Amino acid sequence: MVVPREVTRSPEEFLDLLVEQRVTVLSQTPSAFRSLVSAAASGDERIGRLALRSVVFAGEKLEFGELRPWVQRLGLDRPALVNMYGITETTVHTTYYRVVDA
Repeated sequence: MVVPREVTRSPEEFLDLLVEQRVTVLSQTPSAFRSLVSAAASGDERIGRLALRSVVFAGEKLEFGELRPWVQRLGLDRPALVNMYGITETTVHTTYYRVVDA
């Protein structure tokens, strides 16, 4: 699914879209994911209704400590949190690390 531009600018609408469309795999930069971490930290009930199986991070450095509120609420298994690495000159992803502690 391609998220409409106006929805990408609204954390509330983005979270609603993820829940309503039952998105199972989400690929984002860590900074874009911060709005979902904030929703988890604030106790937003929609977080519990997410259908996510995997969240794939790419495009910038992932600070594992920033995931702590998310992990405290949802754990590390569902969804799996995967950090991807790679240079675009060769291929988008060459290495990955599944987050096992935040």
